[in-house]
Amino acid sequence: MADSSKYVILHELGAGGMGTIHKGALVGQAGFQRPIVIKKLKAASDPEHLRMFVDEARRYAVLDHENIGRMFDFEDVGGELSMILEFIDGWSLVEYVERHRQLGRRPDIDLAVFVVSRVCRALQYVFERAAIVHRDISPSNIMMTREGAVKLIDFGIATRSGSKDTGLTGKPAYMAPEMIVELRADNRSDVFSLGAVFFEMLTGERLFGGATAGEVLEHVITGSQPSPLSLNPDIPEPVLEILKRALQRDPAQRFASAAEMGAACEHFLYDNRYGPTNLSLKQHLSELFPETAPSHRSTEIEPTLFPVAKDSEFSPHITPVSQPRPASLAPADGPAGRRLRRRSRPR
Repeated sequence: MADSSKYVILHELGAGGMGTIHKGALVGQAGFQRPIVIKKLKAASDPEHLRMFVDEARRYAVLDHENIGRMFDFEDVGGELSMILEFIDGWSLVEYVERHRQLGRRPDIDLAVFVVSRVCRALQYVFERAAIVHRDISPSNIMMTREGAVKLIDFGIATRSGSKDTGLTGKPAYMAPEMIVELRADNRSDVFSLGAVFFEMLTGERLFGGATAGEVLEHVITGSQPSPLSLNPDIPEPVLEILKRALQRDPAQRFASAAEMGAACEHFLYDNRYGPTNLSLKQHLSELFPETAPSHRSTEIEPTLFPVAKDSEFSPHITPVSQPRPASLAPADGPAGRRLRRRSRPR
């Protein structure tokens, strides 16, 4: 068994529905230290939260991929059950999109396609390795390191592909329609969610908005999808086609897999030309964020819906969580949206 005294908590990075996130250090002999993230279970006395936390750790334990934030250990730290996670020195897509907005710059199209292609690699690996659906693909769960590596994080609500849930689970603005209407998800559901993220990267605006969670969910199911060209007329036709196919409400009309979507992205980037690499993204990030280090302010993690009671019936006019309406559900350009630009990095 690991010596949990080796894990030292430095300060809190943020808090979510089930846990608190801390920057920490792995302390060894002769002054050895390695930065880590410690995710602690907040309500260990709740059997359902404990089960979900343990399930998340089990899912993480089998994943080892360059585009996925890694888990190192599952241990008691300070008397609380904790995951020991990779510390990702970099920025989330929330910060990436916001910085472009602050600078009055349109996002780089090739780099947006590049980031999406790497998330596709992560999703396909997860699906092939463990038949897992992430179910929480959103800008806050996609990180970019200082070296230009793209990392998918937070498998807290992941589930087996094709399974049906007992209630709504996910961030409303990035949920696939079938996750709302049928309470089921498969690998194509992650494709839709990634399409919503892709739209945001290309345009700087959130695709599905609303004043309440119910309005956002209704928009996902039946609302019209604005043309990305109205927000960024420079998007080329091949990229529009990738986006259009990913955002089909009928899963059968989407890409059949993340691998297929990723292949379309890489076909656009590398056929007959030299497309972006990790180095390209690294250089772009150094221009966007010239500070010596990312800020580590404590912040509230963007809320994620958790399953509701089995006998509950979904009404799109009622926020399906017993908590105040999360500010992140407001339109991206509203004051509430601005308050949630920053979140903790690894989770």
